[in-house]
Amino acid sequence: MFRKVFIHSLLVAALAVAPAFTLGSHVTAAPAPLKVTLDGKTLSLGAAPQVKNGRTLVPYSGIISALGGKAAWDAKSHTVTASSEGVNVKLTIGSANAYVNGTLTKLDAAPVLVNGRTLVPLRFVSEAFGKFVQWNSATQTIAISRTLTVQTSTGSFTLKKKPKRIVTLSSSDTEIIYALGGKVVGRQTSISTVYPAEAKSVPEVGSSHSIQFEKLATLKPDLVIASPALKTQQGTVEKLGAQMMFNSHNTYAEIQKSIRLYGQILGNETKADALIKKMNSQVSALKKPASQPKALIVYGAPGSFVVALPTSYPGNFLELAGGKNVAANFPKVDTMPQYAELSLERIIAANPDVILLITHGDANQVKSSFKKQFETNPAWKSLNAVKKDQFEVLPSELFAANPGLRAPSAIAKINQILLQVK
Repeated sequence: MFRKVFIHSLLVAALAVAPAFTLGSHVTAAPAPLKVTLDGKTLSLGAAPQVKNGRTLVPYSGIISALGGKAAWDAKSHTVTASSEGVNVKLTIGSANAYVNGTLTKLDAAPVLVNGRTLVPLRFVSEAFGKFVQWNSATQTIAISRTLTVQTSTGSFTLKKKPKRIVTLSSSDTEIIYALGGKVVGRQTSISTVYPAEAKSVPEVGSSHSIQFEKLATLKPDLVIASPALKTQQGTVEKLGAQMMFNSHNTYAEIQKSIRLYGQILGNETKADALIKKMNSQVSALKKPASQPKALIVYGAPGSFVVALPTSYPGNFLELAGGKNVAANFPKVDTMPQYAELSLERIIAANPDVILLITHGDANQVKSSFKKQFETNPAWKSLNAVKKDQFEVLPSELFAANPGLRAPSAIAKINQILLQVK
């Protein structure tokens, strides 16, 4: 009798304990249902959103109606057509080909038919109609908004609609936009290699100092990204029907802020985070010099040049590469606050170990000219850098203009030179 009771007790105990291990090992909590909002108000779209290839699909009639558009369904061709404020969208069940005003766009997830309902990519449709889409993983919310307020280097800026025709007036901005999956319809005038190569054929419309308004007008931009130095041109640009956003980046940290900013505008924050992570990985992998070599960065040509301060991108890159900027306390140039006037007395007192040269001209010719000036001028000749022939021309493709995404390569180049300083 005791044996039967004992065995029965063991079985009961085993049955009581076993489910706990099974549930803990194989079952995970069900994810919270996806919520879609428009300007903060929850939308009822007629059916629960579905996720395919990382994209959220929703009933076409519900989302298009919520966005203020009109939609039609062609049962024979399984095609949805929708329109809103001059924008026409066409999607087909099972096809990754979508059309916005007749222009082909490839979808990550094709429209599908589920339980008699046609589901379309929420982000694609919303952005096609000029809306902004943001994902909040903590609340499982997809937030659609008609406007977007962002923080630029000059302060708060509100975009009235998602830009489709962007013009950039700096090479680093152009490269960042393309790296985030966007494109530009106009770019800065270039005197050297264009990055990326895909942007080479894009019309040139000016620079951080001036704009060719006749060319700009033909491109019909809806957003122009410009240097704060062009603030006086804002009224003219707005008369052309475009918003003008002022943003700049002079340091490594500021470049990364711009990457996040443009990722937010383009709806690709995930890609922005990946780009920044890659940049940081490249910089953190550099081997720093045992001691900080004293360096002077000269920008220009013999007889006409300034020196870079830590607030400039070359000066900031120098410190990240493991060097010490001897011009750290030089007075700024009024028209170029990241650079300082040449003060030979201060340079002699600092006695740099290495001199780095930045120029738009031929590297060999510039180095030869500087070498002649250094070695024939008693003041320059007294410097350790000149005595030991430790001065180098930095690659123009990395330093003649802010390299933006290629900042880690620029930092690595300086680091390489510093490691060779004797």
